[in-house]
Amino acid sequence: MKVSTVNYSGKISDVRLSGCTVIVIDVLRSSTCIIWALRNGAAKVIPAVDPGDAASMHMVIGGDSVLAGERGGVKITGFDIGNSPMDFTASTVKGKTVIVSTTNGTGAICSASSAPCVLIGGMINKTAVAKKAIELGNDVILLCAGTDGEVSADDICAAGAIAQAIYDNCGNIEYQQNDMTFIARELYKDHFSKRTDLSRTKHWRRLVELGFSADVSFCLTEDMTDTVPEFASGIIQ
Repeated sequence: MKVSTVNYSGKISDVRLSGCTVIVIDVLRSSTCIIWALRNGAAKVIPAVDPGDAASMHMVIGGDSVLAGERGGVKITGFDIGNSPMDFTASTVKGKTVIVSTTNGTGAICSASSAPCVLIGGMINKTAVAKKAIELGNDVILLCAGTDGEVSADDICAAGAIAQAIYDNCGNIEYQQNDMTFIARELYKDHFSKRTDLSRTKHWRRLVELGFSADVSFCLTEDMTDTVPEFASGIIQ
């Protein structure tokens, strides 16, 4: 099993996705919110790249849906909730269709639609999503959403956490990795042992400046849930 870490920068080729399990990671905060929404009983999540498309779907579905999303970390005007995991409570999402559009995460998810299996990963489900990927038996692509087309250290660290969990649980399966996965695992180990301070990184600082320190702490908490969302035919369940 080869585990490759890739940064999303607007497009990923269908050839590269062929035969692979893709784990999409936007740890601060889109993938974490999706995991938490389904953990709290959302019927399904529909990712939309464009906020206008999300709003149109919400109008069609009506009262059984929740419209969620952000641009630049801030809740989109007119949407029901933003992109804080604290918004995705059972009282808000249980039994509902959550339609979500975010700056980076939903584009990365939709770009992977041609892969045979697309999972949503984060720190909060790192071991569960790793075990699911092992069970599927394909090579794995850890697709990091990044920030505005650039590499985001928080996503790379979360990719390292998931890659490490795959390594720790793969048993007799041969484990291989690309160089970016090697870097990701080393970053995760340094973060875990507090040798690296990710609070100095761009996206982390932006969220703190916007008042989302509690979100950052939540999103980087490990193994809070066994929920492993899967994206297929435009829907995450």
